[in-house]
Amino acid sequence: MSIDSLLMRWTPAYLLALARCGGVVAFGPIFGSRTLPPPLRAGLAGILAIVLAPAVRMADSQLPSDVLGLAATLLGELAIGGVLGFAVRFTFAGISVAGEVAATQMGVGLPAVLDPNTMTQVSTVNQFLDQVAILTFLAVGGHHTVLAALAQSLTLVPPLSVGYNGRVMEFLLGMFGSALTLALRIAAPVGAAMLASMVTLGLLNRLAPQVNVFMVTFTLTVGIGLLVLLFALPMMGAVMISAFRELPTLLPALLGRMRHGL
Repeated sequence: MSIDSLLMRWTPAYLLALARCGGVVAFGPIFGSRTLPPPLRAGLAGILAIVLAPAVRMADSQLPSDVLGLAATLLGELAIGGVLGFAVRFTFAGISVAGEVAATQMGVGLPAVLDPNTMTQVSTVNQFLDQVAILTFLAVGGHHTVLAALAQSLTLVPPLSVGYNGRVMEFLLGMFGSALTLALRIAAPVGAAMLASMVTLGLLNRLAPQVNVFMVTFTLTVGIGLLVLLFALPMMGAVMISAFRELPTLLPALLGRMRHGL
């Protein structure tokens, strides 16, 4: 078989796989981190496309001949990969919200720093929990789950077969609600400790007005918050592990929704 015939046969499949892999790499966690150079992310998407291109059925890889049709097709595949990666980001978003809530309760939410992943101002507590989340995600094999779902999507959601009906948005909203629940579960220990300390300091101020409680409030709340954060870290890690281990069930369910349209 000549090189020209090989290119004619595999180029459409590669382009479709590249668009879908590009969506996951661009919008997924870790893979889409802005700390990674763009050439490295593009190379990762290209390598994944080479590996997954044989899984694209050749009957599904007949690309439109016109430019607009080709662009719309590739954007559709990019959207499928983007939704898949974006769904995983909901879990990380919930952990980030938990970090912001904990930092605000501790009184250290204002001195924020620039997060290179999201290019936004975040607190140090938020950054700490984000790093814990990344390590936990890698430890439980979350990246393997994302890659397996990406490969599975080529079978469950064949290229050029997806329409748009809004069912995926309904599923993503459910994941958004789960992310908020996750944020409350992770931030609960620090929030409860801060509430108890504020109530205690308020009662102390009422019982002994001569004690200047406000002079020690900031130092005391930060110290208590850090201690609670330290001792509650194993419990927070267990909650994160539980959330990440739900991904092998959630992502195939999301792919099942995609089969009938985005």
